[in-house]
Amino acid sequence: MSLPIERVAIVIVVALVVLAAVVLARSLNARRVSQIKQTGPDWKSLGAQPDGRRTVIAFSTPSCAACHQAQAPAIDHVRQQLGHDAVRLIKVDAARQPHVARAFGVLTVPSTVVIKASGNEIVALNQGFAPSARLAEQLQQAG
Repeated sequence: MSLPIERVAIVIVVALVVLAAVVLARSLNARRVSQIKQTGPDWKSLGAQPDGRRTVIAFSTPSCAACHQAQAPAIDHVRQQLGHDAVRLIKVDAARQPHVARAFGVLTVPSTVVIKASGNEIVALNQGFAPSARLAEQLQQAG
């Protein structure tokens, strides 16, 4: 039994619309991340100031299992590798501080932001889980 040509055409059109939506969403996200990197970190919204160390801002929520079971251990591992004193960690509860999440363009948790030691440049904005190897590489760039 073969499908009528109309059904095949509908499936193809739907697939193309979904593909176009994905491409558009990724493009808009890339543009947004680029703009956030260009403007630099919003220390005022964080309520903190640069202190001369590379900084990781870790966004999570109390109910985020991936934040506590995967992202936090990955961050701890990298801090052990590079030295706890060499890497500053700022934890942000995105549910309690949505203004900070917005300021850094965070759309999901876990998310991490890596900032240069100078405090004036965002090296990386990771939406979702970032493995320790990726964070280590980003922190090396932030040195």
